[in-house]
Amino acid sequence: MKYTAKRTLCALLALVFVCGLAACGGAKAVDPATCTYDEMVEYLTAQGYISKDAAPVDMLTTEGYLTDNTGGEIPFAPFADKAQDYDGLWLMWWDAAASSEAYTNCFQNLAMNGGTIVYMGGAAVLETAAYNGSFAIAFADGYAQKDAVTADFKALSGK
Repeated sequence: MKYTAKRTLCALLALVFVCGLAACGGAKAVDPATCTYDEMVEYLTAQGYISKDAAPVDMLTTEGYLTDNTGGEIPFAPFADKAQDYDGLWLMWWDAAASSEAYTNCFQNLAMNGGTIVYMGGAAVLETAAYNGSFAIAFADGYAQKDAVTADFKALSGK
């Protein structure tokens, strides 16, 4: 009887251990075509691409993200519905359901432009590293995990 109780206890402990490992086994994958911006940030943070203490910078109101082809007239612009810089990982999102001006003028032509965001017919541009679903990513010079993030991002369903 003691032997059976020990076996049962060991089997239960093993099951709890395996279930615990599965639950902690990483971030829940997201679908870039349907997830929210916050869900994508949560996923990228869980993967270790965004640090938990990163202070995001609004790319839509901050100079330096777009390449201005006008000689200085467009230092920043509303090229996406939401775009933030997380210590060098630039995450951009377009709301396909609301069909904003940023969506119709920039995102719908992203594929045609080879992954480059084109604002106002080329007055300003931003090259992305990848786009998937309703999201695009780009990187600041020196961001260390470019290849890993790009591969992971491209592999997410939604493309």
